[in-house]
Amino acid sequence: MNDTPWWLESGPETCQFCLRTFHYEAGYHCIHCDRPICPTCVIERLDERETVCPECREETS
Repeated sequence: MNDTPWWLESGPETCQFCLRTFHYEAGYHCIHCDRPICPTCVIERLDERETVCPECREETS
């Protein structure tokens, strides 16, 4: 029996930044471009309560 939670296993979605696979339910979407982002690549701006992708972060910095 596998003890790894389902959200930590590979899934059908592919992150456009690191090419890892992840489950849609465990991912994020950029508030600027609406691209799906894996939990590893997402950038959370806690002061503005935003989740952005690495590319949009570069553009808005």
